Amino acid sequence: MELKRIALAASSCVCIAAHAQSSVTLYGILDNGISFVSNQKTASGGGHSAWMASTGNIVGDRWGLTGAEDLGGGLKALFKLENGYSGQTGKLQQGGRLFGRQSWVGLSSSDAGTVTLGRQYDSVVDYLGPRSLAQTFYGGLEFAHPFDNDNISDFFRLDNSIKFASAGYHGLTFGGLYAFSNQAGGFAVNRAYSAGAAYKNGPLSLSAAYMQLDEPGNGAVGALDGSTASGDATFHGSRQRVWGAGASYALGAATFGFVWTQTTVADATGVNIGSSLAPAQTGTPTDLRFSNYEINARYLLTPSWGVAASYTFTDGRYSNATIDAKPRWNQFNLLTSYALSKLTDVYLMCEYQHVTGAAGTIFRGAFIEGSGRASATNKQFLASAGLRIRF
Repeated sequence: MELKRIALAASSCVCIAAHAQSSVTLYGILDNGISFVSNQKTASGGGHSAWMASTGNIVGDRWGLTGAEDLGGGLKALFKLENGYSGQTGKLQQGGRLFGRQSWVGLSSSDAGTVTLGRQYDSVVDYLGPRSLAQTFYGGLEFAHPFDNDNISDFFRLDNSIKFASAGYHGLTFGGLYAFSNQAGGFAVNRAYSAGAAYKNGPLSLSAAYMQLDEPGNGAVGALDGSTASGDATFHGSRQRVWGAGASYALGAATFGFVWTQTTVADATGVNIGSSLAPAQTGTPTDLRFSNYEINARYLLTPSWGVAASYTFTDGRYSNATIDAKPRWNQFNLLTSYALSKLTDVYLMCEYQHVTGAAGTIFRGAFIEGSGRASATNKQFLASAGLRIRF
């Protein structure tokens, strides 16, 4: 009997020690509001304004679990499971996946860096995204570049991927990702790889990144699920490339930034436009190019009240056997937010987009991310007000 008590006590001590070396955190964001769109294309082909109950206007609604276990010697085991959902309907996002935003496991060394495996973000999102207001709490989704062509606003994630992120070296961090095709006899079919780096020295931050997607959206297997039930792939084509650089500088309560990216898509057959997961068809294989130039600024008027603004000019190319068009987008963005506490804020934001040179293409109607549908004309205005809670 005494031996049994000793064994139980020892077992309890082991459990307590193991628990003390590991942690699991539940977190999330809920962002609901009301939006007005000046023009949405209707089924009849005409346009009409709309008032909408909206959600995820700045950042997508989510809840997740993240955890770490200390393995000793500076080594940790890590994991993250992150669900995306609609705060207005409760429905799953990302094509109905349970953990559609992120799902990965990995090992981290305090000296070398971190290796993770699963569904996760690419290097453009990790390193270049923070220089743009399209991937921050100061603008987010509605500030995205046209069709989020460079994935700055993380429209998609990459399945079947392995990623390395370095430790910091005197302000320098770098990393890369490879996402497998998972296809026998098709190693390069629907695969992806990316690399990026960032450097911070006092108020100055610099970033650069590159990503390549081979046959993006080719079927449901691989780096990007291209099925109409998924909506992962922004473009369907033979090859998509994204590269760019950015910088930001903090000056007191203000931060100023600049981002340049260029996206090319060879032999594109479809583009994801609007709320429908089915891509708009180009009709014939079409070469696309988007050169995005974004300038942005944010300023804290008080510790609780902030304002942010950005302007993006996108110089495009839409070329196939029958047309060679040069669409151009101008988008102006403005946001103000007021923090009611450390975790809760209210906001008001608006965007205006004007597209020219897109006649005869699937881009002829202006489209602001978050507006639901493209405009029946070359202009669109979107305004959103909402309440955002983090936990």
